[in-house]
Amino acid sequence: MTKASLPWDHEVDLVIVGSGAGAVTAALRARKWGKTALIVEKAEFFGGSTALSGGVTWIPNAAPLLRAGADDSIEKGRAYLDACAGPYAAGTTRERREAYLSKGPEMISFLESEGMEFAYLDGFSDYHEGEYPGGLARGRSLGGKLFALNRLGDWLPKMRRASGIQEIPATVPEIGQLVLSGRTWKSRITFVKVGWRMIQRKLGRLLVAAGASLQGRLFLLAKNAGQEIWLGSPLTDLIREDGRVVGVVVRQNGRDVRVRARYGVLLDAGGFARNPDMRANMSRVPHSRWTVANEGDTGEVMQMATGLGADTAMTQEAWWIPASFLPDGSISWHNPIDMGKPHAIVVDQGGSRYVNESTSYVTVGLAMFERDKTVPAVPSWFIVESRHRDRYRMGIAPAGKTPEDWITSGYMKRADTIDDLARQCDIPPEQLRKTVDRFNGFAEAGHDADFGKGESAYNRVWGDPTNKPNPSLGKIEIGPFYAVKVFPADVGTCGGLVADEYARVLDKAGQPIPGLYAAGNITASVMGPSYPGAGASIGASMVFSYIAADHALRGS
Repeated sequence: MTKASLPWDHEVDLVIVGSGAGAVTAALRARKWGKTALIVEKAEFFGGSTALSGGVTWIPNAAPLLRAGADDSIEKGRAYLDACAGPYAAGTTRERREAYLSKGPEMISFLESEGMEFAYLDGFSDYHEGEYPGGLARGRSLGGKLFALNRLGDWLPKMRRASGIQEIPATVPEIGQLVLSGRTWKSRITFVKVGWRMIQRKLGRLLVAAGASLQGRLFLLAKNAGQEIWLGSPLTDLIREDGRVVGVVVRQNGRDVRVRARYGVLLDAGGFARNPDMRANMSRVPHSRWTVANEGDTGEVMQMATGLGADTAMTQEAWWIPASFLPDGSISWHNPIDMGKPHAIVVDQGGSRYVNESTSYVTVGLAMFERDKTVPAVPSWFIVESRHRDRYRMGIAPAGKTPEDWITSGYMKRADTIDDLARQCDIPPEQLRKTVDRFNGFAEAGHDADFGKGESAYNRVWGDPTNKPNPSLGKIEIGPFYAVKVFPADVGTCGGLVADEYARVLDKAGQPIPGLYAAGNITASVMGPSYPGAGASIGASMVFSYIAADHALRGS
């Protein structure tokens, strides 16, 4: 820890480490109260994990939901969050949940007053609607409206951007229509809309959706407000004086710069998904090979805080998501879209189903670990038949076009019979046949009596409405049959520093470390090990960053 007695090179009221959605929220809030903030980002680009994500935030009872007529309330949000998050624990105390629920709508309204434009993702259901009380079939997720990155002007090259398919200017609900490959009129209309946007991009108007839209708009608000941002400036130390965090050391342009933080330091720097040593000691998955978190998610800021005595909790957890990896280690797909379609199941290595394939991706990941305690399930097998391959995308492969090198490399197994597929996957053929026969009975009846696939509104989001009677259930009976391994990957860790309802970092005695705040994936999540709906991680980062700025700068 660097000594506080040395002279300062720079002074601000609030230092914010990281440049995701929470960081901008805190910086704008600081300016609201006439205070100065500095955002320091170790990467050369602005945006953090938010810019590469779906760009959604989950906030119960927020104004955009209510304006659209959503039947929501704090009481419903509380019942649902409590059911998802489970028993109170460090990081997900009663007080933190209440802070999230009460301050979330306030945070959204504040950002709207600053010029932020949110779009309500109407119909993108809460993940456990129908399973837990208080869940909304219409959902509680907000994204940024479509945004033209050109508006960033000379800041455009500084914006972190996704590549390839992630740059398609389509909202999350629109992606659900695109992967239906034109099987419905709504899907066809969506293709036309997105196609027109792609034409505009070729003409120079860089329309974006998802994380680029949310973070692009926030970046523009920060730019217009004159917000000070240091890129390529990693945090190297926290400065403490008489027990209080009073500043930071930042490596900038090859030299150490000492920055005084008059009111506090907010750590919003992500988790440790890319840190193999930390994962080996703390995570369910003791390596970083299966993570799709951004490359800067390396945990050193969390280690600096624990070096000051900060407590940690829930470090074994992450935002799990089923994923399939090509032989070169690159990801083929990492989403619930494929698994939620008809004519598809997930089985353990013994050939048995053990989870609703259409439920929350975090729940699927947790189920894989739980199953693996008794029957090998890490990895599991994702099995589909010909109609799934003919009708729907599968990761990067369009409908009806399976790359031949997927087969020749051994990544994907293909067989004319279930028995042959089982042998290729080293699954007992008799058990896989039994599982498929039972599932086919469910598909014919339209009801999955084992796990309820296709029963909830969220299940149906990724189903095929032309498939009757259940949009998520279809028999596995027409060859060829296909299988790929599925791993419990993650999009970031969700355990870490223990913070209270004011976002203050707590030590091992449960006492606040004066001057030190934290939000986002660097903390033990207020959601517990659950994921209530799309945007739960970004929502928590934004809400507790907002709370931290208020507490530090207003003393509230």
